[in-house]
Amino acid sequence: MRQNEAKQQKTWSVRAFLRFVLPSVASMFVFSTYSIVDGIFVAHGVGELALGAVNLCMPFINAMFAVAVLLSVGTSTVCAIHIGRGEHEAANRTFTQNAFVVCACALLMTLLVHLFPDAVVELLGATEGTRAYMISYLKTVSSFAVFFMVSYCFEVLVKTGGHPSVSIIGVSACCITNIVLDYVLVIRLQMGVTGAALATGIAQAMSFTIFLLHFLRGRSGIRFRLSRPFLSAYRRILPLGLSEFASEFALGYTTFLFNHVIRAYIGETGIVSYSLIGYVNTFVMMLVVGTTQGMQPLVSLNLGRGDRAACRGYFRYALLGGTAAAVACFAVCQLCPEWIASLLFDRSSPTFAYTTNALRAFSFTFLLMGFNMLSAGYFTAMELPVPAMTIAISRGFVTVTAALLSLAALMGGMGVWYAPAASEALCLLLTAVLVLAYRQRAALVREK
Repeated sequence: MRQNEAKQQKTWSVRAFLRFVLPSVASMFVFSTYSIVDGIFVAHGVGELALGAVNLCMPFINAMFAVAVLLSVGTSTVCAIHIGRGEHEAANRTFTQNAFVVCACALLMTLLVHLFPDAVVELLGATEGTRAYMISYLKTVSSFAVFFMVSYCFEVLVKTGGHPSVSIIGVSACCITNIVLDYVLVIRLQMGVTGAALATGIAQAMSFTIFLLHFLRGRSGIRFRLSRPFLSAYRRILPLGLSEFASEFALGYTTFLFNHVIRAYIGETGIVSYSLIGYVNTFVMMLVVGTTQGMQPLVSLNLGRGDRAACRGYFRYALLGGTAAAVACFAVCQLCPEWIASLLFDRSSPTFAYTTNALRAFSFTFLLMGFNMLSAGYFTAMELPVPAMTIAISRGFVTVTAALLSLAALMGGMGVWYAPAASEALCLLLTAVLVLAYRQRAALVREK
């Protein structure tokens, strides 16, 4: 009888886990597919150097989203607290003010690119072959910075206002619009990287419009309310968004660092190869991120109930699911790298053969990243920001810099592709120490 009850409880937990995780993974899948399809059209419609140029511009895109994340995640938390207290007008004013602040930051980033395009692309690592492509792409994309950043802000606050389905509609519309316009502008009209940038910008404008109409119709729990500025609110907003900002900024930093080291040790061939490898890495990361985001509300909910056994159970499910997905992706990269490389490169291209070898080396990273990312997410859900930030900063900045610079100096070009796995292995040691220390403290608390 007790065994049956335990089995039923476990079955319920698995179902709850899948009910939260599967939609989250699906959403992240849309995001990763969106960037990969973009790269496919650029590679086949323009060429390999154009693809490399777009990859070199990615840190700027990451920087835009990092600023939007910093301002939006904290605002979402503050608005949710206000709503929970019944202070709806305070939530409305905070939301409205933040929309204007994000808009102002976006305009500053647009001006930066249009006033200093050569300096910006030089900082991003432009080569002689990619410079002109990069300037065309960045000038066009930055013109849509307001839509990029405010759209993300609205997407976060739509869920806070109680309408997550609108978020899915906006994200899906953005993805579909981008794919269709990529085909029309890049392939049919032969507009090159400018067409790809236009497709991306217009797609963001589409999702912005969907979210804006939602708020204007008054169906959300949050609405626009003009008031006098009260920038003191950012003393609360900025710290709350700092962790998510660090994660997003680290992605841009890693891309920036890799592009510069690759340019020094390999050259343009390596930059073009990293475009494909970066897409694959993003896809795997999004699977793990989706699993993490699906796990977190379940862990936090049971933490509030005082059921720490359930918290640990959901963490184990996440580790199992995330690890299985990462191992499957590793196996595909080891067994079928030629098929993956053929998505962007012609099989007769010298880049094709080089990329297949580089992808095999890089894919060892996937075996290790899941435990690090999921552990950081678990610590966050358990209201332990210090170990979560320690892992995030370690894998996003410290270990990746040390591993990349060291292995590139020791092994040359191939050291670049093994460096991420070495970085994750170093971080894994730190994560294991933090997890063991947490388990020991938890055991002592249970004994008391």
